[in-house]
Amino acid sequence: MPDEALLAVKERAADVLMQIPGVTGVGIGGRERNGSPTGELVLKVFVQHKRPLAELTSGETLPARFEGIGIDVSELGIGRLETAPPIEEATPGTVPGSPLTSDHDTDDERYRSLIGGSRVQSDMSGVGFGTLGCFLLHGTDPNKVYAITNYHVIVGGGQNRPPAVAGSTRVGQSKAASSPTKCCSHMIGTFVGGGRDSVRDAALIQLDAGMEYRTELIGIGVITGTHTITQQEAQTQRYAVRKRGARTRLTGGVVEAINTTHTTSDGFTRTNITVVKPNPNIAVPAGQSLYFSDAGDSGSVLVNDQGQAVTLHFAGNFVAAQKMNKGLELPIEQIIATFLAEGFAIRMATGTTTGVVFTVPGATTVALPQELVPALAGLPAGESVRVPVEAAWLPGVPLPTTHLLAGLEQQLDSTRAGRRLITLWLRHGSELIALLESHRRVALVWHRCGGPALMQMFFRMTADHTLAMPQTINGRPLSEALYWIADAFAPYASPGLRQDLAEARAALPDLGGMTYPQVLTAFRLE
Repeated sequence: MPDEALLAVKERAADVLMQIPGVTGVGIGGRERNGSPTGELVLKVFVQHKRPLAELTSGETLPARFEGIGIDVSELGIGRLETAPPIEEATPGTVPGSPLTSDHDTDDERYRSLIGGSRVQSDMSGVGFGTLGCFLLHGTDPNKVYAITNYHVIVGGGQNRPPAVAGSTRVGQSKAASSPTKCCSHMIGTFVGGGRDSVRDAALIQLDAGMEYRTELIGIGVITGTHTITQQEAQTQRYAVRKRGARTRLTGGVVEAINTTHTTSDGFTRTNITVVKPNPNIAVPAGQSLYFSDAGDSGSVLVNDQGQAVTLHFAGNFVAAQKMNKGLELPIEQIIATFLAEGFAIRMATGTTTGVVFTVPGATTVALPQELVPALAGLPAGESVRVPVEAAWLPGVPLPTTHLLAGLEQQLDSTRAGRRLITLWLRHGSELIALLESHRRVALVWHRCGGPALMQMFFRMTADHTLAMPQTINGRPLSEALYWIADAFAPYASPGLRQDLAEARAALPDLGGMTYPQVLTAFRLE
């Protein structure tokens, strides 16, 4: 039977069979007997719970065939969207599948350069965490590079959530824990389009100019292209896929069904869902559950053995009888086609070699202060290094670890001046970041006076006590550069921030030439 004809049979079967109590989905796949594929192409009918025939009433019994096509029954409940809850609401607690992990255990690393499979979150109130899937390029404008995730990752999973605002809602890689020493914005881009409908649950994030990215997935490698899983591939019950999610990390599975009609917990009915079950994992003890995905993995991209992106993960369901969490996926080529129809001229960003870093063009750059070039750029004094104004962190400079930040926070909190800085951040951190992102003059002064470079130098000094703060920035005293930074914020600041900046400026000692131990001593004497 031609593929189109079988798809039409599936649609008619869904209309009929999903009226039967307990039926949750109808798709296309291969028959299994005692866990082994038979090679027969069938309609995969999913039910909440498989029960013996003797326990079923006449209205609950499924036919053996529908319009001549065999029926194979499998279990699947109502798919739930798989964002991790906001951290303050979280409860404690072949590539194989994953064991159960805690809601807290999402990958909170802030990857620079950006890479698929890392964690993302929008700046909308009350949203949880999801996963950055992969990157897409604009067909004609090289200045436009996009990341893709689920739309419900951006707005939250509830049905009555306010919509994301294209061109305004910001997206970043937030840490799981809020730290007063988190001095730089984690934002990576802006939501520009997408939504939830009968075909997709997807959002495009246009990356900020100057952002660096790699066209690969953590632990998997480069994306080589796109592919739509065929009926013949699903028929085998051996079609292998992998994904890297922020929650369960790298997991592998096989496609159980494609073109599945199913209604997820958010109320949307789709006819194009791919169902994936996890591969066995010898590291998981017998009797314990396996997870292809879990909350926090929404937005992951699934690839096949050729490295082609095949689907975008958006939901899952735990099947208690099989002790596994199955993944629900949407075809990536259909998602791209929907964006194309809306005027987004996008195509998959692909690669052939891992480790290749690309930069989003169009960034305004400023010179890294000469005094900091040797320590931060590893180049001789006098070499010119320019950095993007939009970049919150200098390209190529390692990010501070969570352990380093926690130790720095504790040590600063033991000094009077350090407590003043921590209080300043706790009161005004979000406003300071917003001013950097919304006022170009503030950002220019911040960079030209070495703001990000000084912060990164300070982090390095905590581990290497031979390093010292520079005496000058661009030939002027360090204290003068810090005053200019404070003065740049002041005209746009709230009255409270303006007052606290003035008090900090008056109270902080001159740090020029000091090592980290000397800074702590000076902070205690303040």
